[in-house]
Amino acid sequence: MDTKSKNKPFAVPVLIVLILSISLALLTMADLYHKRENLQEDNYFQSSGFNRELETFAELVKNVHVDYADYTPGKLDEKTANQLKKEHEETLRSIKEDNQLSDMLEQAKKEGDHEKVAQLTKEHSRTLQADIAKATSHYQEQVNNRIAERDAEYEERKNSLTLRSGSFKYYVTDKKNNKVYTNLPQEPTEWELAQYSRHTINLPNTNGDLESINRTYQLNQLSGIFYVPKDPDGYSQVHADALYYDSIRERLIGEFVLLTVTLLIIAFSFLYLRTGRPAEVPILTKSMALFRLIPLDIRMGLLFVLGITYFIMLANLRFFFLPIDGEHIFTLAFVSLFTAYLLLQLLEARLMYKEPERFSQQWQKSIFARQRVLLQESYANRGMFFKVSMLFILTVMFGMSVGFGFVSLFEGWGGLLLFSFLYGMFYMVVVFPYALRRLGLMNRIMQGASEMAGGNLNTTIQKVKKGKLSDLAHSLNNITKGLKHAMEEQMKSERMKSELITNVSHDLKTPLTSIINYVTLLKQEDLTPEERKSYIDVLDRKADRLRVLIDDLFDAAKMSSGAVELNIEQVNVASLLNQSIAEFSDKIEQSTLTFRVTTEQPKIVAPLDGKKTWRVFENLIGNALKYSMPNTRVLIHLAETQDEVILTFKNVSAYEIDFDAQELFERFKRADQSRHTEGSGLGLAIAKSIVELQGGRLSIDIDGDYFKVMVVFRKHP
Repeated sequence: MDTKSKNKPFAVPVLIVLILSISLALLTMADLYHKRENLQEDNYFQSSGFNRELETFAELVKNVHVDYADYTPGKLDEKTANQLKKEHEETLRSIKEDNQLSDMLEQAKKEGDHEKVAQLTKEHSRTLQADIAKATSHYQEQVNNRIAERDAEYEERKNSLTLRSGSFKYYVTDKKNNKVYTNLPQEPTEWELAQYSRHTINLPNTNGDLESINRTYQLNQLSGIFYVPKDPDGYSQVHADALYYDSIRERLIGEFVLLTVTLLIIAFSFLYLRTGRPAEVPILTKSMALFRLIPLDIRMGLLFVLGITYFIMLANLRFFFLPIDGEHIFTLAFVSLFTAYLLLQLLEARLMYKEPERFSQQWQKSIFARQRVLLQESYANRGMFFKVSMLFILTVMFGMSVGFGFVSLFEGWGGLLLFSFLYGMFYMVVVFPYALRRLGLMNRIMQGASEMAGGNLNTTIQKVKKGKLSDLAHSLNNITKGLKHAMEEQMKSERMKSELITNVSHDLKTPLTSIINYVTLLKQEDLTPEERKSYIDVLDRKADRLRVLIDDLFDAAKMSSGAVELNIEQVNVASLLNQSIAEFSDKIEQSTLTFRVTTEQPKIVAPLDGKKTWRVFENLIGNALKYSMPNTRVLIHLAETQDEVILTFKNVSAYEIDFDAQELFERFKRADQSRHTEGSGLGLAIAKSIVELQGGRLSIDIDGDYFKVMVVFRKHP
């Protein structure tokens, strides 16, 4: 940790050095790549510039020694002289044939006008001589001009060959004329070429860059040796260009050294920063935080564009030249800005690769992702999306129709004007009222939602017959109804909770108070054995009642939570019912009630837990004994269908039931609301839970004082 803290102050300078080194290395590599051909030794002699110089010189050798071999200064060659003479003769013939006076002279002869004939003959002779003299003068001028041009061309080629003889030495054999053309004393030997030649070329050869001169020499049956001497005779452009190319090669070798040094600096800087956690450098952290404010897809697009611009710039920038001036500093600084940006993006990409959730978080904030979400949300309801799109298109078309209408008024386009008018009427009669109706409904929805948010649950939004906005209004109205119902249920639940607490307190307090009172009485010393026994019997009954109540509370809690283990087996429900009735036979006999039990079959089987089901029968029979009107009958009927076993209890209630029958399933709820009868008020709740845990159902139906309980068990698990 101490080493890292010491290294942090040097991170920024090392980072700057790294950026400058990378920029310089890239500029160097770009220059080396573009001038890679100049790295070859004597690379000038493979260049197009040298090939042009060689072709020019070889062409001059051919012109001077072959084309002008028989040339005599001040005299035309036979071919040119014959051509000019033939053109002159054609001119003279044309003059004689095209003279207009000849026709007039012939006409005068036909008419017999001798005086006119004499006059025209004299005029014709004078005009013909003048035209001939003029044509002859022009012919002589052409000859003189052609001779002068020929002499100048010859001198120019001869002088050009002489001037270039310092750059090239040649020894050419003319096989057609059995001649040798050279500026050497003799044909050079291999040793002489090795000693005095810097570069040697044989013509013709297979070099594709010298195709033109190769063909010329082949057609003229010329062959020879051309070479560039090591030491030129006087000034030589070829040697000057070769020296320039050599200087470029030496510079490129220096650039290789510079590239090696910068790569080493880059490597050491990278290792230094890597050990110091570059992502924790404050300037990098702040820069990356600023860049992250730009959406990720925009950054990716900028990276692509700037990356291409960066490499094009590197390929075209001119950096390695002398002398070093401000342009070099500006170029390096400009390239370094691009380099720093690209390095930041590479560092961000590395962090995203190591932590993919970083990429996911930034991509979710990108413009593309947000637009995609917006499009998905807009297209989620296709009907609404279609209607809004159509409304937008129709509105744009309305604006266009208005524009076209004005244009057609000035231009007189009747058809377009009629179309614009009809479309405008359609928009104002159909589209615009539709938009206003929807806008009005939206305003009503917003106002209704505002009132609902303020707590006015009696608000109802007036809706239209159809449409998505109408569905929204209907949903908001339903939400209001649901909230009202939920509030009513909550109030009911609070009331029931209050009653539950009251009832539990009362049912627990009553036997507990009796126990405390009788314990106090037992503490008296003057009690007779009969009184003491009587008090103990009361204590025993009250304690037993308290135990039953507590057991019922635990059972009800376990049943409602489902934390009960069931031992399911095939149970004869008819036999179990008869056993339960037998258990209560003493109490039934002591009561004034008459029990009537009927079973359709002596054996009715269902998959049940026998002990838990017996508890259900016990609770139902006990309730019938406690809450039935005296001197009435209790009807118990057991039947079965193909899939179910149905048990029905019917009796007349001794107490008025002026509440919902479903409330009897609530804990501590009794038909005897004065709570004068014994019991916990949990019997029906426990029975219902046991039945439902076994896949059955228990329901209550009340008709005045007529009380009916129906228990249904499934015959198949």
